[in-house]
Amino acid sequence: MARLLLGLFLIALPVLELALLIKTGQVVGLWPTLAMVVGAGVLGAVIMSRQGMSVARRTREAIAQGRPPVGPVLDGAFLLLAGALLITPGFLTDVMALALLIPPIRRKVGRWCVRRLVERAHVQIKVYEARSRGEPGPPGEDRVAGPVIEGDFERLGEKARGPHRGKDRDQI
Repeated sequence: MARLLLGLFLIALPVLELALLIKTGQVVGLWPTLAMVVGAGVLGAVIMSRQGMSVARRTREAIAQGRPPVGPVLDGAFLLLAGALLITPGFLTDVMALALLIPPIRRKVGRWCVRRLVERAHVQIKVYEARSRGEPGPPGEDRVAGPVIEGDFERLGEKARGPHRGKDRDQI
């Protein structure tokens, strides 16, 4: 159902944009309409060019402070999306882009997107906190301080040798 709605939206958006551009051209004239479209495109290009380095800097700062860089990355992604929407000719996409340029709206949209991703994700993480309770933990716990997350991995390009990959199994 969501894909159908997305498809209908992607079909209807250009038609609505074109109708709005024609109507605006009839009301204010051709040159002012073109000036608004080109101005929005230039603004979008400026936003996109400045955000790349800003996102990288804020991401490095978050990592250096020991925080997950989710906030700066999402913020930068939405600012880049706003720039791309501004470059796209049309007034509806410009309104969406201008909404994304407002920090409280951008954060609210980011929270909504992350919530949707988490709701749809099927991730299971088992964390051992045996040291704090004095219980024995997983093998090799004495080498690691803090919680241990158990897991298996497979290097790309390697062929599996059965369920346990033989004696040379990589351990985390």
